[in-house]
Amino acid sequence: MLTEVQQFFGLVKEFRRAGYYETEHLRRLFTEISAAIRMGKLIAITGVVGCGKTVTMRRLPKNWV
Repeated sequence: MLTEVQQFFGLVKEFRRAGYYETEHLRRLFTEISAAIRMGKLIAITGVVGCGKTVTMRRLPKNWV
């Protein structure tokens, strides 16, 4: 029902053009996570819905090259 109401009032936005930006802290975080994975350590990425967990995991392999 919520999605129908949002569509009715024109509040639905597509995320295809959603941007992504990196800060120095985020680059350091990628380095630390990548190093932990390479060493075979178990890691856990946690956070609230929509905070970027999946985006972060999808970007990790790009940083390994």
